[in-house]
Amino acid sequence: MNIIIIGAGNVGSTIAGVLSNSHNVLMIETDSHKAEIARSGLNVSVLQENGVNPKVIEDAIGRHAADVLIAAMPYDENNLFSCIVAKNAKNSIRTVSKIRNPDFIKVQGDGAYFGTDMIVSPELSTSKKLSKLAVLENAVDYNDIEKLGLAVAIFLVTDIHRGFAGHAMVDIRIPDNCTIMSVYRKGKVILYKEMTEVHAGDFLCVLGTPDSISEFNEMMGYTREAKEITIIGGGIVGSNVARMLENEKLYLKMIEHNPEQCKKLVRDVDNTLVINADGVDPEVLRSENTGRADVVILATDSDEKNLLGSLVSKDLGAQKIISRYSKREYEDVFAVTGIMSIVGYHRLIANEIMKTLISDEKALMKMNHDEETLFMVKINKDSRIAGMPLGDLQFPEGSRAVCIMRDGTAIFPRLDTRLEKEDNLLLYTYETKLHKIEKLFGIRIMDV
Repeated sequence: MNIIIIGAGNVGSTIAGVLSNSHNVLMIETDSHKAEIARSGLNVSVLQENGVNPKVIEDAIGRHAADVLIAAMPYDENNLFSCIVAKNAKNSIRTVSKIRNPDFIKVQGDGAYFGTDMIVSPELSTSKKLSKLAVLENAVDYNDIEKLGLAVAIFLVTDIHRGFAGHAMVDIRIPDNCTIMSVYRKGKVILYKEMTEVHAGDFLCVLGTPDSISEFNEMMGYTREAKEITIIGGGIVGSNVARMLENEKLYLKMIEHNPEQCKKLVRDVDNTLVINADGVDPEVLRSENTGRADVVILATDSDEKNLLGSLVSKDLGAQKIISRYSKREYEDVFAVTGIMSIVGYHRLIANEIMKTLISDEKALMKMNHDEETLFMVKINKDSRIAGMPLGDLQFPEGSRAVCIMRDGTAIFPRLDTRLEKEDNLLLYTYETKLHKIEKLFGIRIMDV
């Protein structure tokens, strides 16, 4: 595809990095410094112009023969305007707008978004992920696959999880409608095998329906149920997290430094105690008994403040700490501190773009490790494997069939489950040679 990305900031550059490996990408950026960074660091063409200028947009679409335009500038109104201009210039073009403030997301009567075909909202996606991790005591990561009604969660196994630690996979009873895809152990990926023994310190990567993921969390057991949650930062992300959690019968406390934002929060949230204070000041956190909280969520707009607040909360004894970050380099910084539940823009954006733009045989999401992917393959009517049981198929090394989507229903297969025509088969792969999957299914997989 020929793709135009307007804006070479953190979001635009992340999107370009995901798509430029297999698509022809042109970036439009008005700032000379950002344009030069994109030109030297990414496999893209760069046009240093104003991406809100209608003439610039129309000329770029014509010269680039663009199939898709992605507006990823700092301001929501500019992004929507650019998408409207692009649609007027070429009706068949698909437009994607980055939206920070959910108030700008308007759905029309026919279900379409106002001003754009698709939305990428890092703030809203971050809020959903933070709120979900808050109520899954054992989970350190969580990703929705909303269009399939599925989710992927990563659970940490500790010594208290006696039904897991020291047991072989085959002996672990898990809820219906989910499956363990792999084990992460000391930085290595171990594919599911029945006799693999689970150790304390392992991370289990689980695919399932959202309800079964919650059941899996409860089945593991926990020392303390998440009931008291402190949110530090009351901006777009923090306020949305509070609204999403207010129906969970929790005690919610939010600490926000800006007095004007606190006044707005008091009007916008119903069951959250709003405190006007510096949420990363150790004395404030100590006086607010943050160490007693079951969950502390760091949701400010500053990576530095989120890191500091995480460390202070950890030192005070908070049960679980979840933090957002926007700069890619902070992922490694958080890893050194031992804060495991972190939500980064670049992973969220990469997965949102993959789910939005990649069609047919597609990667549903990038997982936690390189070369680890969840694919979906359609079994067409002429496929030679239609009607065959999964146990008779020789899947390439590093791959495993984890779910079948049939008539909108998720089926977690056994070896005797037979594939039917029009099934969509979900494959989990790690370091798998894609050409071997293509040969098995007789299809062409687009590499992301």
